[in-house]
Amino acid sequence: MIEAAMTPFGIFRKKKKEEQTELKQPRQRTLLEELCGNDRELYEVLSRTILLNPKTAVNEGADSYVEKAQTHEKDGNLTQARIAYQMAGQISLYKGKLQQVQRFFKKAAEVDPEYSSSAFFEFFDKKENAERAIAVAKEFYTKTEKLGEPEHA
Repeated sequence: MIEAAMTPFGIFRKKKKEEQTELKQPRQRTLLEELCGNDRELYEVLSRTILLNPKTAVNEGADSYVEKAQTHEKDGNLTQARIAYQMAGQISLYKGKLQQVQRFFKKAAEVDPEYSSSAFFEFFDKKENAERAIAVAKEFYTKTEKLGEPEHA
């Protein structure tokens, strides 16, 4: 009777082998990774700045976020100001507006210099970087909007 209640050890070994096999399979690349290719810096920046649901933010508009940012800045709430400037930059990235992308992300970096991820905003200072980001973002948005829902970056 004792033997019938015992679990065979082979069950545990089989499960462990299946888990190891799953870990060895290469992870499927996201659309954003594919679009950025080998440009790891561009991928890192866009994964932090691309809007995953642009329709909501775009409806409010970049100007609205800039007004909020200026109000927060006057009130001394620099974190909220940075977030609002970042949103304005992200909307501009979605719309492909180079000068606004550069201006709003630069302002986001300046208003809250203690923010640990300011380097992502400073990436857009170079015109070539901003142009590459806009081109990839445009392709990303075109492909995800055709699918009907945003893909995670």
